[in-house]
Amino acid sequence: MECIVNGISHAGEGVARIEGKATFIPYTIPGETVAVTITEEKKNYQRARLDQIIISSPDRTEPPCRHYFTCGGCSYQHVKYERQLALKRQVVEETLKRIGRIDIKVNPVIGMENPWHYRNKVEWHTGQEAGEPLLGYYINNTHKLIDIEDCLLISEEMKDASRYIKNRLQQLRVPVACKVTVRQSTLGQLMIIFSGTGTSEIDFAQLADCFKEASLYSIDQGIVCLHHGETRLNEKLGEITFEISPQAFFQVNHSQTEKMLDIIKDYAQLRRSDTVLDAYCGTGSIALSLAQDAKRIVGVEEFKAAIKDAKRNAFLNNITNNQFIKGTCEDIIPILEDDFNVIILDPPRNGCKKELIQAVINKSPRSIIYVSCNPSTLARDLAVLKDSIYQVKEVQPIDMFPQTHHVETVVLMSRVKDRKS
Repeated sequence: MECIVNGISHAGEGVARIEGKATFIPYTIPGETVAVTITEEKKNYQRARLDQIIISSPDRTEPPCRHYFTCGGCSYQHVKYERQLALKRQVVEETLKRIGRIDIKVNPVIGMENPWHYRNKVEWHTGQEAGEPLLGYYINNTHKLIDIEDCLLISEEMKDASRYIKNRLQQLRVPVACKVTVRQSTLGQLMIIFSGTGTSEIDFAQLADCFKEASLYSIDQGIVCLHHGETRLNEKLGEITFEISPQAFFQVNHSQTEKMLDIIKDYAQLRRSDTVLDAYCGTGSIALSLAQDAKRIVGVEEFKAAIKDAKRNAFLNNITNNQFIKGTCEDIIPILEDDFNVIILDPPRNGCKKELIQAVINKSPRSIIYVSCNPSTLARDLAVLKDSIYQVKEVQPIDMFPQTHHVETVVLMSRVKDRKS
């Protein structure tokens, strides 16, 4: 059947109305006329397979990746980059309006000059196919592995390391079911981490002969073991040096992270007398970047290794006006006695717990800066803050993940009235 694509979903799928029902069609672009086959029907929506493009969008392009239509890791390679940015802006704007009841003009998405080879971390999985070992990605929403020869989102050095391991899985004694993480800093350092039962028995001596400067780790039944190289990756954001441990979270796109930090600094408008709270602080990338402009910085994070890294990074940079606290934000922040002038929220995809949102409102900082990788939970949480004493002042999306549907968004909220006692 034929239809006209007139919208875009948060997952980067084109949306059409067929017999009044929202129909999600991967690999289509708003404005196109297409022929489709319905593949799944639900009460309020349905899914369809693209069979033919009848009228093509001028923004359609040939995906350069040979795995694009089977891998599922990317969702926008068929769209010219400028249109990708426009679609992501549209998703953020529509989601804020639909879920958060926030009708605000969203700033244009900050893109990249080169939207390829930007990832500093890749996670592969091992398996078997016809008795042969396999290294690849899981196809979206499945545990089915796809053999990947080339990923255009990572550097040549990361590709070379991945291919070396892929071609020697049996020789290296890599277990059939494990995860292989390859990380690289902008200084060129590599860290390769094998996670899963039996990974401590891998032939790390052979790997060390090939990757003499790399850090080689196993995480076997929860035991983290360094087999070769430095304990941490060295990285730099602006003027701050960071050391990153194997399990620590760090943004995967270095250049866009630096732009994001500049936006946060601009939104914060810190005074030397200010106390700042960084909720979900991770290894301290935001907190430490703001420290020189504030009186005091407090970071809260539940992951023990990240807090350890944050404290170490503060020491390395001779930053002393900080405190990093281990624990869940919803447990720790309500009992903090500090008067915070600025609060930064950078939660995982599922957003903030309601206890944390209420604690932030109770502390009534001058400004709240919310950093989100999920427009839906962002809109939900902003709605609660908006209904209290805060107003959304500015929304700035950043393309942290080109070629995918994901978008990072930084939101500035300002207090517009005093909290009632």
